[in-house]
Amino acid sequence: MVALALWSFAFLKVENGSEADIYSIYHWFVHLLDGVPLIQPVAAIILIVVQAVVLNNLINKNQLIVFRTFVPSLIYIVLMSSIPELLHFNPGLIGNLLFILMLDRLFSTYRDDNSNSKIFDAGLYLGLASTVQFSFLMLLIFGWLSLVILRPFAWRDMTILTIGALVPYSFIATYYYAFRDLQSLIPHFVLFDSLDAYQHLYIPIHYSPLLIALGGLILIAFKPVFLEWRIGVVKVKKRMSALALFSGLAVLFTVLDLGFYIALAIPLSVYLSIYFINTQKKLLAEVLFLLLIISIVYLHIVTL
Repeated sequence: MVALALWSFAFLKVENGSEADIYSIYHWFVHLLDGVPLIQPVAAIILIVVQAVVLNNLINKNQLIVFRTFVPSLIYIVLMSSIPELLHFNPGLIGNLLFILMLDRLFSTYRDDNSNSKIFDAGLYLGLASTVQFSFLMLLIFGWLSLVILRPFAWRDMTILTIGALVPYSFIATYYYAFRDLQSLIPHFVLFDSLDAYQHLYIPIHYSPLLIALGGLILIAFKPVFLEWRIGVVKVKKRMSALALFSGLAVLFTVLDLGFYIALAIPLSVYLSIYFINTQKKLLAEVLFLLLIISIVYLHIVTL
């Protein structure tokens, strides 16, 4: 219901993802959804709800939050519905689902002596995400470093992860080779196609309420997140450390490619949920969440 309410603005101002790069699988998704009225917003809503459920199960299974709860799925839906420019089918929607699956496989490798298949799966999910937007492949750095955090250092693990990430490109290269069109393979490997967006980047004044509300919540959540990490058992600490690494690299890579900032909804859903669940000042938490919702609705209205 929350997703439908916030995405109702997408039906008032339909934006199709027709600007898709023809050298990506995302281009195929867009054309698959073309021709049916309003199909892209509906597909986007379904993807976000599915991601929220999968992320919530990941958090509960890996005990990233002490209590079993559905709060992370709610926070994720709100964050993924907060930016008017993202109220349409976009590469980040597909990428985030694959990132969540990648995190799930990586977290499950902790203290597992027979985890080669899990590491390969994690790399495969990352490789598939990069076929949607090639710059996502930079998170291979996260995969390598998270394996160092979660497991004893082993070059074999990193090699398996890399092989998994390259598997989709072996199929792509085989396809172009079979049709004698290898020169069309090069455009698949463009890293920073959105880098020029920063030349015209500015934040309108009507974004201020949302930035203040979200920034304030992040600052308030820092202390309970740190306390949760400090008192957690070793396996939870390692997983939380890997998630913090994911957050840091997503912020860093956003400087290079704007497509990465949508991935921040994944760790922020965990951090904000920890605050809302653990705070003793429940009334304050409810007021802050309400202000966040109001700022999002206000932003959607003024940008119609």
